[in-house]
Amino acid sequence: MSTGSRRAFLAVVPPPAVRRWTESLEDSARGSGADLRWTPPEQRHLTLQFLGRVDDTDALAESVADSVRAVAPFEIGLGGAGAFPSARRASVVWVGVTTGAAELAALAGTLSVATAPLGFDADDRPFRAHLTLARSNRPRDVRALVDRLSAGPASPPFAVDRVVLIDSDTRAEGAVYTERARFPLRVDA
Repeated sequence: MSTGSRRAFLAVVPPPAVRRWTESLEDSARGSGADLRWTPPEQRHLTLQFLGRVDDTDALAESVADSVRAVAPFEIGLGGAGAFPSARRASVVWVGVTTGAAELAALAGTLSVATAPLGFDADDRPFRAHLTLARSNRPRDVRALVDRLSAGPASPPFAVDRVVLIDSDTRAEGAVYTERARFPLRVDA
């Protein structure tokens, strides 16, 4: 790992089967009439902590690795949908966490504690586990889309057994994500 980074965040990256499930949701929702930019399936993730600029990735990696070694792997499932700031005036459409939300929030809290001494601030808002499916440049009414997505089947459950550090390079054509490091959760002997 080297020093210096673009904007970065810590996340859980779903396995391919779950990303395919998100693609099936997208396929079923595309006819909703909402003019949205769908996130590329390979970039779909659950953000645990947005970091902003990371100047010393080695110190960050050491702190994150130490903190998550104490966390046991757990299982989550995705389902239901919502929008930020609201479905009536949405700029982000997301799918939620149906099982394992408390464990995911605890993991996010562990990371926040681990990164605070390095100067990374915790988010002012309460943690809300979600996977972003689509974005809009201007607020849109997506209530029908949220209803359609919420009526769909839940994802296959999957194990959260690592945290990933991802660089985000914002470009005119959209963000480019690069995985910088993986940090395994506790491995029982």
